[in-house]
Amino acid sequence: MGTVYFINGFLEAGKTTFIKELFSKESFRIPGKTLIIMCEEGNQVFSDSELAQANAVLEVLEERKEFTVDNLLRLEDKHHPERIIVEYNGMWDRKSIVFPQSWGNIMEIAVFDSVTFKLYSENLRAYVTEQVRKAELVVFYRADVVRDKLGGFLRNIKAVNTGAALVFLGAEGDIILDPDEALPFDISSDELDLDDVGFAVMCMDSMERVEVYEDKKVHFMARVYKMKDGGEFEFVAGRWVMTCCEADMTFLGIICAHPKAYELQNKDWVEITGVIRIVYDEVMKRDTPVCKVVDLKMAEKPEQEFVSMI
Repeated sequence: MGTVYFINGFLEAGKTTFIKELFSKESFRIPGKTLIIMCEEGNQVFSDSELAQANAVLEVLEERKEFTVDNLLRLEDKHHPERIIVEYNGMWDRKSIVFPQSWGNIMEIAVFDSVTFKLYSENLRAYVTEQVRKAELVVFYRADVVRDKLGGFLRNIKAVNTGAALVFLGAEGDIILDPDEALPFDISSDELDLDDVGFAVMCMDSMERVEVYEDKKVHFMARVYKMKDGGEFEFVAGRWVMTCCEADMTFLGIICAHPKAYELQNKDWVEITGVIRIVYDEVMKRDTPVCKVVDLKMAEKPEQEFVSMI
């Protein structure tokens, strides 16, 4: 069997629409049968003619307890498909899913409605996080309605899954988002005064686009983390970023160089002013950003130690 497409998202996010759009693409058509396993039914449905044209069959699972390995294998054995598409229920638990071992090639896709994304991310953060965590592709519909918020959406997704590809879709098709639009600071400035979110975003973005930050003067507050294999003049300045809850954290940081780094204690809070330089990392075999510290002051622990991105 070929690829299993696992498409997750909330009701009315556009999952069925996304599947129909896939079927309309010549590159997505295959000679064999496609099995669609639908776990909720919204306003959009598959008509008999649409299923026939796509050479697809539809099975509906109405309850989470039906989504089991045995049941999935039963449906596969019933239809002998060349491909399976799962339209999952975004309110069902994703963490506990176990797929059949024979489903070796699973592509996860998360679909969101741009207009309701902020509401869901604030009130159902754990569900949004699980939908995004393993997704290879994240699709936002109605992106043209909230164009000014898309940069924040991109940051939210990347905080959970840096490798996910994002597509923003408006009424006229794809919206191409300039990477700079996703930044909570003006990257064109020579000096960046970074708040908590700004520091976290800078750490993520500078690893992907290190050349953009070369020679930038930066100012931020972070915590000191001593590296076991680091020199006496180096440490990592970092923050823990909350992606779902306090038990679910991601660490983001940047290597700092300072002549008196050896005097710092692990987990000290510091206020740093420095300049970003590009250094080739022999271990990682790539250029990496390093903050050359020009001024360092001890700082008080902030009221909220972690950075919240979603």
